[in-house]
Amino acid sequence: MGRLISVNRREMATKRFKFLFYEVVLIFFLIFAILISEWVLLRLIVNPASALYGMLFYLIRALAIFLVIILFLFISNRYRLKKIQPANKELALHIGFLKLYKMTKKNYFYQFLYILLLFFLILTPLEFLISFTLPQTVSYRAVSLVFESENSYLLLDNFLLFLFSSCVIQFSISFSEETVFRGLITKRGSEHFNKISAVMISTFSFTFVEVLLYTLFFTVSYYFGVIWFIKSFIIGLVLSLTMIRRKWLFPLIFAKTINSVISSVIIWEFLREGNIIQSLIFIYSPLLIISLILLILQRSRVKESLQIGMKMMKAYFRNDIKAKESSGDKAFRILFDIFLAFLLFLFALLISV
Repeated sequence: MGRLISVNRREMATKRFKFLFYEVVLIFFLIFAILISEWVLLRLIVNPASALYGMLFYLIRALAIFLVIILFLFISNRYRLKKIQPANKELALHIGFLKLYKMTKKNYFYQFLYILLLFFLILTPLEFLISFTLPQTVSYRAVSLVFESENSYLLLDNFLLFLFSSCVIQFSISFSEETVFRGLITKRGSEHFNKISAVMISTFSFTFVEVLLYTLFFTVSYYFGVIWFIKSFIIGLVLSLTMIRRKWLFPLIFAKTINSVISSVIIWEFLREGNIIQSLIFIYSPLLIISLILLILQRSRVKESLQIGMKMMKAYFRNDIKAKESSGDKAFRILFDIFLAFLLFLFALLISV
């Protein structure tokens, strides 16, 4: 029995480390090399103080991340095909990844519906609740952004130019984040080990990045850090579960983009000595009304999604009977997933800072 337990744990660790070091870390270093080149060259071509610099900076990052992952998966697939039977050659890693961005005539309505559900029922209430009860979070985020030249668009006086820049930049950021955390870590991780472990690993790594990038480099209270951790964890978990169930990325990307644009508008107003509370009430009041209406209209769909999500999470915290897990194996799996998420966070700093 002891030998079986050690074999189970060794297999868990081996699968996760292979995914981390043979795939994710290599991809991150390739992306890092390109982004360093971008950071040097773009400054020579475009004035860092201009709004154009910020848009190009984030657009190039998003494109680099996407192309590096696709190229890596394509090469990995060619290498993999040499080792498997011809009957399985239709399985292509890069094609499976590209399908996450596919929107067809049959599902475009449902993808649009999921954009609304994610934005109005998850992102909007959480963003309003935290910003309204802890308005200092707006000032912390403003300080963390304006000192970076690529965020100079926040200092623009022309609102329409600012709004256009914000839409381009926030879409690029959301595209990059969802491509990495949900497209790469969640989707590809689920092909190396069980799906819910991939969900939890991507959720924790996403949360670590979100929390530490906002709180580590600035003097903030532990209370703020805990609140921000809970918020980021909920968002990361919901987005990962949605992706693993639906295999869609665009609803996640667009929902996050809209939410981030609204947040940047509030920050833009704050930097012009606007009243944070008044801005929050003015912007979020109609959005929260729509959220309530949408919740009533889609209550059956929301209830079904909650039940499925809870069922998946309960399965994660139970012993895996198929893998003949013991309680010790389960504890090892959960702790190792958190440990792997922290390692992913450390490597993710290469492409996040």
